[in-house]
Amino acid sequence: MSEKIKLIIDGVGRYVIGSVVGEDGETLTLKTPVILHVQPNPQTGQLQVQTIPLLFNEFVGQKDTNVWTFSKKSIAVSEAVLDERLLSQYSAIANPSPIIQPEPEIIKLFDD
Repeated sequence: MSEKIKLIIDGVGRYVIGSVVGEDGETLTLKTPVILHVQPNPQTGQLQVQTIPLLFNEFVGQKDTNVWTFSKKSIAVSEAVLDERLLSQYSAIANPSPIIQPEPEIIKLFDD
């Protein structure tokens, strides 16, 4: 993944992952941020990890405008190198592949 992905903890304690599109001394701007949601699986006792968009792409009117600016005064920024499985989950949400509908097969009922 060539884009720079950052993990932050926002002002209300959510883990947020996003692609860095801008940063200065006071703010960090992330494109298509997702919330990292971790909860125990009641059947196995293991932890389940889900990535949930901060704002679903279906709610965004123009492509590539799902950009959020966070004040560095209210976040904690991690320099952790994220696991490839987590990055692939993020990539699937941030860069969804278009659904290709197959051409319907034409069935001839009668010979011409």
